Amino acid sequence: HHFCSDFSGDCMDSFQYLNEKEERKRNFNMNYPIGVKVNHLTEREIEEVGEAFAYFEYAENELGMAFLYKDKETLKEYICGFTRAMLKGGFLYSTSRNHEALIAFRHSDEKMNLACVAELLKTFYRTMGIRGFLHFLKLMQSGGESYEDTLKKAKKPYILVGMLAVRKKYQGQGYMRKVLNLAYAEGKRRNCPVVLDTDAVLKRDKYIHLGMKHIRTRKYADGAYLYDLIKE
Repeated sequence: HHFCSDFSGDCMDSFQYLNEKEERKRNFNMNYPIGVKVNHLTEREIEEVGEAFAYFEYAENELGMAFLYKDKETLKEYICGFTRAMLKGGFLYSTSRNHEALIAFRHSDEKMNLACVAELLKTFYRTMGIRGFLHFLKLMQSGGESYEDTLKKAKKPYILVGMLAVRKKYQGQGYMRKVLNLAYAEGKRRNCPVVLDTDAVLKRDKYIHLGMKHIRTRKYADGAYLYDLIKE
């Protein structure tokens, strides 16, 4: 499940993983935005990601997907675990080595490795328990098909964004756009759409402002929706 609240390859890759000197030198002459693959985060950085989701202020009468968890701290624990899983899977990127903003994404052909899957399962167990996890799976089906599943059934490739967060001290400085552009560039390079879902009207509208299109709404309970968005 994806609360949106983050591949290296040949020389044509949309991401230029450069050392700092090269990064400064080439920063003004790039066809693609510069991103860094994140190989390590401090525990405090991981906690900041969790807090960005857990303490998001929803609109009146809007629950978001936070209603799945018993309290904000449990939601924070889930997001921290999800972040660790994306890190272990090699799917996490940032705007720079300062990690101002983080985004997790992967191409539909890329599979999660064992360490990534194990971390996700451990996180679900810690935050929901087995019974809660089964309820979660049932609830996810009740809202109808995600746009990701629609593309999957049609055997169409896509870039899936599983998480996006801007650390608190960097918010309001344009980093959401910068980090989202990394996923857009990968979609452009691979000639496929970028998809994500999010659980708040304010978040949805921000993504629309940054070039995405709202394509589907899924309802799970009164005040609990997921909004599917796409960048083609």
